[in-house]
Amino acid sequence: MKPLTTSIGNPAHGKDKYFKREKIEAKIWSKIKQNENLLLAAPRRTGKSSILKNLEQNPEKGYLIKYKAVQSVDSINEYFKQIYKLLIEDDTIFGFYKKHYKKVKDALKRFISRIKGFSTQGITIDPNEHIDYYNECKILLKTLPKNFNTLLLLIDEFPDAVKNISNNNDKENGIHFLQLNRDLRQDFNYANIQFIYSGSIGLGNVVKKLNRLDLINDIINIEVPPLNNIEAEQLISRLVLGFKKQEKNFEISNKIKQYILRKESWLIPYYIQIIVDELFEEFCNTKKTITKTTIDEIIKKIIHDRYQYQEYFDNWKTRLKQAFDKKEYKCSLEILNYISMNGSMDYDLIHNLSIKHNIDDLKDITNILEYDGYINKNKEKIYMFNSIILKEWWYINVAT
Repeated sequence: MKPLTTSIGNPAHGKDKYFKREKIEAKIWSKIKQNENLLLAAPRRTGKSSILKNLEQNPEKGYLIKYKAVQSVDSINEYFKQIYKLLIEDDTIFGFYKKHYKKVKDALKRFISRIKGFSTQGITIDPNEHIDYYNECKILLKTLPKNFNTLLLLIDEFPDAVKNISNNNDKENGIHFLQLNRDLRQDFNYANIQFIYSGSIGLGNVVKKLNRLDLINDIINIEVPPLNNIEAEQLISRLVLGFKKQEKNFEISNKIKQYILRKESWLIPYYIQIIVDELFEEFCNTKKTITKTTIDEIIKKIIHDRYQYQEYFDNWKTRLKQAFDKKEYKCSLEILNYISMNGSMDYDLIHNLSIKHNIDDLKDITNILEYDGYINKNKEKIYMFNSIILKEWWYINVAT
């Protein structure tokens, strides 16, 4: 078993930080080899960006993989400009054009004319807003030969880009953006170019508001589940090994590992890492054996922390305002408040709240709350928080 280092602020990547998700990665590669375009569906901090970065850093033979996060993109041209820049910065792609200069000299000259400078941040692209970078991307991709490596573009936080572009009730702009992306997937379906999109908010939920789910029906959804108990225990053990390099006496017993897994029901890498990180800091300060009481105190500290984890937890509330209109927001807030105070909520109570708030489609609200990682339901349609930690934070900081 190899040691791991915690990666709390940024997505974990690299052999010393990334906890390999073998089953989900095998499923992704299986679909890639079936020439599918994919959507990696997972709430925030569940490890999807780390999975994408690991794919980029460890491509299988015959694949060129490029990763780009587009969460802040708010215009169609800016989106395709970033994709264009990502492509021409790649040595393999640009090297191909130099090697085959005579065949593609017109295209190469065109690409070079778009470059306005170089820096430690990469290539600076022509800021001229009149350049149609969707068209530039198509021209660039069409010049790649059929025997070129399969180009796999990993587009992280794609639903955010769709939402940003269709903001201010500009549905037509959002629809046009989705159409261009679909056209790109369809036009290059023959040319060994594939896309994996991912997002912390549901792409289906965003596109449904635009009434154009048909524009993403060619994309296969792959869910990124939480860790199972065996995986979670392995992650704890490997993190402990990483910390033992700094303090050889640091240890978490098997009994305490199981207690951690019972205390936090939603076994995502982020929660496990912050718990182990806090336990190591506590051990360094006290040199005392980690006990159940230690775990309880650490989780209480995480929930009440006003600095280190506040931004992460605050984001859960902020996202509701981004996902819903005013009526839906008030209804969703009341649902989550009730569950945080009472532990669970049945469908009939949620339905009554929807009537109170004059909600037309309750399913839209419950789907978003489920997909975005707030709650889950059992067979009896009883809704509960996924995360005990988030539930307790919500009760203290939002509901009361």
